[in-house]
Amino acid sequence: MVRVLELFSGIGACSQALTNLNIPHEIVDAVEIDKYAIQSFNAIHGTNFEPQDITQWDKPLENIDLLLHGSPCQDFSVAGKQKGGDQNSGTRSSLMYETLRIVGRVRPRIVIWENVKNLLSEKHKHNFDAYIQAMGALGYQSKYKVLNAKDYGIPQNRERVFTVSVLGPNDFEFPDPIPLERCLGDMLELFPDEKYFLKPSQIGNLTMQNPEVAYCIDANYWKGTNLKQYLEKRRRQVVRVGGLYDKPNNRHQAGSVFDPQGVCATLSTMQGGNQEPIVIGPPQIRRLTPKECWRLMGFPNDAFDRAKAAGVSDTQLYKQAGNSICVAVLEAIFRKLIM
Repeated sequence: MVRVLELFSGIGACSQALTNLNIPHEIVDAVEIDKYAIQSFNAIHGTNFEPQDITQWDKPLENIDLLLHGSPCQDFSVAGKQKGGDQNSGTRSSLMYETLRIVGRVRPRIVIWENVKNLLSEKHKHNFDAYIQAMGALGYQSKYKVLNAKDYGIPQNRERVFTVSVLGPNDFEFPDPIPLERCLGDMLELFPDEKYFLKPSQIGNLTMQNPEVAYCIDANYWKGTNLKQYLEKRRRQVVRVGGLYDKPNNRHQAGSVFDPQGVCATLSTMQGGNQEPIVIGPPQIRRLTPKECWRLMGFPNDAFDRAKAAGVSDTQLYKQAGNSICVAVLEAIFRKLIM
């Protein structure tokens, strides 16, 4: 039985991955301040946790096998304001140091940290290095690597740095990539609600990025390759075929329209209205549904359905998907680490 402590738990990607792998586990605690996220967590995992402020968390837990934390990334992300995560700075990303406090208290056997790739940039790497050094001082050996969801069976271009720290010797090796057999179109619902379809006035603003694009095959596919090789390469790319609000050469995700034969762009929290990715045909241009976004994070349909049935709004369901950790990537890690 794996005893799990999830910090910044969100909707419980860690517990979902363990469930998917049929690994017996006990969720000792889920620390999450967002009341809607913990509402979904409870609906999915059959728990009854309350929202908790990690800065106030100080429970005397023992015998923790696995601690997973996806501390806030907004101040490290290239999509954010780059405020950083220096200790005592008061930024959301500086909450990573609360994890170090808790690790020192409960001494889990394994600690996994997930965050944005930009944490390793010149501007922010001093915080990453400080974390590794502090974990070392606590007796942990750490290994890290940038992993992409599309390398582990999920058609989303989502790069995140994963750090695996083991108390004592660490012989863990990160999982090798696997062929991607699904594209964005494979994740779509057959009969989405009409409210997700764009209005004719919105579609009228669509500008095509490349007039040669014809669904998934452009006029240059034959150059230097055959059709099968071309389609395999295309399947692993984010293919932007147009935009609603911007000029053709502007590749900002908001308002971009993506080809379902490629992979999805990185899901953000999708807040602020009309931020969710848009997909073209068939039958017409529409926004991804919350369930599709959850699928693109590796959550099964029944997990989404339980959260939806608990009364969580579309706005929060979108946010929860974008804030989560890709379940399939965690499954690949756990296969090497636990099984």
